[in-house]
Amino acid sequence: MNKPRQILVTGAAGFIGSNLCEHLLMDDTIRNEGIQIVGMDWDTMHKSFLTTCLKSKNFSMIWDDIKHIKNHEIKLSNVDLIYHLAAAADIRASFKNPMIDLENNTFGTHAILEFMRTKDIKNLVFSSTSSIYGIAQIVPTPENLPDIRPISQYAASKLAAEAFVNAYSNLYGIRARMYRFANVTGRNMHRGVIWDFVHKLKENPLELEILGDGRQRKSLFDVSDCIRGFVELSKSDGKAPVNIYNLGNTMTITVKEIADTVCMDLGLSPTYKFTGGDIGWPGDTPYTILSIDKAVDAGWSPTYTCVDCIHKTVQDICTRERIKKITP
Repeated sequence: MNKPRQILVTGAAGFIGSNLCEHLLMDDTIRNEGIQIVGMDWDTMHKSFLTTCLKSKNFSMIWDDIKHIKNHEIKLSNVDLIYHLAAAADIRASFKNPMIDLENNTFGTHAILEFMRTKDIKNLVFSSTSSIYGIAQIVPTPENLPDIRPISQYAASKLAAEAFVNAYSNLYGIRARMYRFANVTGRNMHRGVIWDFVHKLKENPLELEILGDGRQRKSLFDVSDCIRGFVELSKSDGKAPVNIYNLGNTMTITVKEIADTVCMDLGLSPTYKFTGGDIGWPGDTPYTILSIDKAVDAGWSPTYTCVDCIHKTVQDICTRERIKKITP
């Protein structure tokens, strides 16, 4: 009896990974053909994000670091597609510990690629980041920006990972699709500016610290749009060895406007305390304004506005963490 086909999702217990696993398990083809979704993650802190998935007969989980993937080759003997989302993504943390991103993002991606090479797995979807562009000189920023200069450890590690993906695709025939995300928001979000604002206001409803001058400009888009983008585009964009897409929103919003919307949703009117400067922390960028024309031309577009994204995220955080009302 042939073993069922497998799809591996790294970073499965994370924000985007957990949503992706649920999305895949709802796919009629996956259910009808008995395709198995295998998640891999070392972070059990957010195991609850996978509660629904773990009840499915089409899902199993490997709790381990992706750098140890070769230790699980028997469990992963029929994988033919890998969604590689596992990554360290805390720019402020890696400023203090510069090895975090190199070890998790670059070495981790190399371990995945080596596993694909030795097991002759030919299909990869890789989550990169718009952070690789740094302070881009072309705005909106296209995928073919001629001069890419990362300004954070995180961005540098992701650009290095992209380079390895390109090399392995060229040398070993891997079909790779890479997505440079803007600021993804929504269900199961557990870090980022919206999450920070909600928790700061929970601690002190009368004053909200805003890192930087509040004029930093971000592109927010919902995790459901993000997943729909890289799943659908990866299926339909032909046989080119490597393709890269920006995914984000058609609009942007300032950090102060994000704070205004979060405060409105929580029914609060705190005093704002700006820390000053045009960035929030070392490695932050004053603006993220992507050209998403390539993805739109291929048939994808975001559903939610930036403000919609904030409303959805605040509601999810409050529901998940049982925050009923914050009283000044």
